[in-house]
Amino acid sequence: MAIVYQNGVAGKICINPECGWKPLSEFHPNRLLGIPVGDGYKSRCRECANAQSRAEYAANLEKYRETQRKYVETNKEHYRELKRAHQKAHSEKYAETDRKWKEDHREEINTKAKERRQKDLEHYREIGRNSYERHAEERRKYSLEYYKLHPEKSVAASNRRRALKYASKVTHTEQEWQKLKARYNSTCLCCGKKEPEIKLTRDHVIPLTQGGSDSIDNVQPLCARCNSKKNNKHIDYR
Repeated sequence: MAIVYQNGVAGKICINPECGWKPLSEFHPNRLLGIPVGDGYKSRCRECANAQSRAEYAANLEKYRETQRKYVETNKEHYRELKRAHQKAHSEKYAETDRKWKEDHREEINTKAKERRQKDLEHYREIGRNSYERHAEERRKYSLEYYKLHPEKSVAASNRRRALKYASKVTHTEQEWQKLKARYNSTCLCCGKKEPEIKLTRDHVIPLTQGGSDSIDNVQPLCARCNSKKNNKHIDYR
């Protein structure tokens, strides 16, 4: 199609009869080795040419994908470099996407991590020991500050250590302990005093030293004074 002027504007009539005349800015240049071919512009406007390309791609999808796979495989290092550059230029965007993905797949990530650890338990324990030795002072400082802010966590950790020491195979959670206190209205089952007047502690009905379990079914809330007075006796105040 030849160049056609309308109101002093150079343009062409698109080969698509439904399209009509458009200014030259709407046509892709037509070059061969840098030399204009014909009037120097494609016979289809940009919109029609793009639509034709999409239709051809959809009709030969697998062929185009195979060509793309071969090209990517041949230029793998080039694509890796492009990806690294893009990640560096948009680091915050990638970090946010990574954080969101981890939040959405937290359970899956934790399950796989546990499976990997169980397959090579001693290897991961060695990593933990080496890490603790390198950062021992820093970890101790963090633990002290953390347990000052969360004393209930410190008590729970001490309770787990005692249970392990006396070979108790079952333990209870902090949530279970809080529910147990709520069931008895935060009251010491021995003296009848309530929090916050006193501070409730976990007492094992059957003491751990006598083979008792650390499960919540073997725990009763007593104040520190009553717990100490009960000592190592088997007394059920429930």
